[in-house]
Amino acid sequence: MTSLHRAFLSLALLLSGVLVGCPTDTPDDDDSSAGDDDDATPDPCEGVATVAGTDVVLDVYTGSGLQSPTYLTHAGDGTGRLFVTQQGGLIKVLDTDGNASTWLDLNSRVASTFELGLLSMAFHPDFASNGRFFVYYSANNSATTVAEFTIDGDPLTDAPDESSERILLTQSQPADNHNGGQLAFGPDGYLYIGLGDGGGGGDTYGNGQRQDTFLAKILRIDVDNGDPYGIPADNPFIGVEDHRDETWAWGMRNPWRFSFDRANGDLWIADVGQSNWEEVDIGVAGANYGWPEAEGNHCFTSGCDLSLYEEPIFEWNGVSITGGYVYRGCAMPDLDGIYFYADYNYSNSPLYTLEQNGGSWEAGPISFAQVGGAIASFGEDEQGEIYAVDHTSHRILKVVPADR
Repeated sequence: MTSLHRAFLSLALLLSGVLVGCPTDTPDDDDSSAGDDDDATPDPCEGVATVAGTDVVLDVYTGSGLQSPTYLTHAGDGTGRLFVTQQGGLIKVLDTDGNASTWLDLNSRVASTFELGLLSMAFHPDFASNGRFFVYYSANNSATTVAEFTIDGDPLTDAPDESSERILLTQSQPADNHNGGQLAFGPDGYLYIGLGDGGGGGDTYGNGQRQDTFLAKILRIDVDNGDPYGIPADNPFIGVEDHRDETWAWGMRNPWRFSFDRANGDLWIADVGQSNWEEVDIGVAGANYGWPEAEGNHCFTSGCDLSLYEEPIFEWNGVSITGGYVYRGCAMPDLDGIYFYADYNYSNSPLYTLEQNGGSWEAGPISFAQVGGAIASFGEDEQGEIYAVDHTSHRILKVVPADR
């Protein structure tokens, strides 16, 4: 069943025709326009100097103007700007020199304590023309809230107005931990949303294997149709008794960070463990990841049947995994295909990588025993270069070649 699910997902992504790796200019099928480059997609790596090898450092991209950052992303609008969410409710924009300024202030509607706050954001794939973006935050009553904002003006230069908010979904939270927090558009154009099991320890509230809740799930919705959203026709549990139509995968403990590989569309999920095992999963439509029966590739509940659950591609004994990205950037071609992640240990996170060896994933060529702060997230810029978000030292770090 697992292999079949993976094959189906890969086929669906290929048929969608929207995989987002670095493009290559291809002439039109019509010979009459073969020499016309006016409509060719620009190569984001054009003009970028490359450095061979895997020797990298973490460069401080910005070390001022931020407070408790939680996430970093770009708008895909060609401006080179980066956007950073702060736990307290501000969205900061970083110019190409790393200078931070406030872009949107949601402080008055965000509860910010422990794992609550403004946790991430995602820009619509057509943001440059429609000015739409989405945020994931904890409301003042602690409920998880996914909301849309729109810029009434030029998305490339104007800032949004907080009054443009349109709430898409909410989910009450029984505790202030395991709230999930990730939004990301997939290569299929749909919005994916990660929620944890509701908090406590050991699945206190019994949501891990519940089907009729948003909790402990990755959801998938269509923000371009429906009111307030539509359900993609190929979501795996449409019409299945007890399951929510929005559910794409379930049995998660706390999928705090996930990302899509821009080269092949794979969904990488880092699910925070309970006692012994942190795990990295590849997303499979309809899969059950086993929590609280399984933790990593081990039984958490005595006597569980691991064959019922999607197994992780990697597990290790850490504190709290922070998922990152598969490197598909321009500057360091020898890092292509390397997955970055970290361990949020509240004071001085280590940073790790994974690389594929045959059919399995193992420790990669890059690791840092300490980074001088706690890595709460990673992010990419438009060229696919990778950044680390330091939550406790309030910095953005960029992975760069050691020999520059």
